Amino acid sequence: MNKVKIKNFHAEFYQELISLINNKDIPHLIRTYQKDQIIASSGSICYSVGIIIKGMANIEQITASGEKNLINSLKQYDIFGEILLFTDSPYYPYEIIAVNYCEILFITKLNLLKIFKEDIILLEKFLAHISQSYKKLNLLIKLKSQKNIISKLAYYFIYFSDISENNLNCHIASKTQLAEIIGIERQSLIRVLNQLRDKGCLSYDRHNIYLKNVAYFKQLIE
Repeated sequence: MNKVKIKNFHAEFYQELISLINNKDIPHLIRTYQKDQIIASSGSICYSVGIIIKGMANIEQITASGEKNLINSLKQYDIFGEILLFTDSPYYPYEIIAVNYCEILFITKLNLLKIFKEDIILLEKFLAHISQSYKKLNLLIKLKSQKNIISKLAYYFIYFSDISENNLNCHIASKTQLAEIIGIERQSLIRVLNQLRDKGCLSYDRHNIYLKNVAYFKQLIE
């Protein structure tokens, strides 16, 4: 499921969910958050699934040394808490922090199950989403486990940015965000990008990284 399909899926899921909520008068809550406000703190219990209606939020993990690692960025209609909600230990292992003004819909496990009882097709879509979320989590773990910066960068290109032989352009929001996702300092990322550029492996500008040879980066992955 590529990024466009995932975005469309999230939008469609939200529209169908909110329609059922309104038609069936299902209890739910919409909360607003200001920039840098904590939406969920590490160690707190996940009582509800959250869906971003407006704004953006970051999922961040605090290391033992106190540093923050960016795990994922949530945009409009993205869902969070869906895996935790159905585990026997539903505690957030990370923090979710508002990047800017956010509106978030929360619906409890009990009320979500009421909706799925009414609409099996929506349940199937939700389960498909959880499957994709679990797959992405596994990819993230493998990304973090790569032994050096170049192999982490290569893994990101191949598995996170839809790079292929026919699409050599990796679009990024910013180099700072890319560095946070990979788990390195921004200056370290710039240094490696410059080294790869000087070797003729890629070129880059503010929001794009252009690969010269996909096969070269595939062989860097450990």
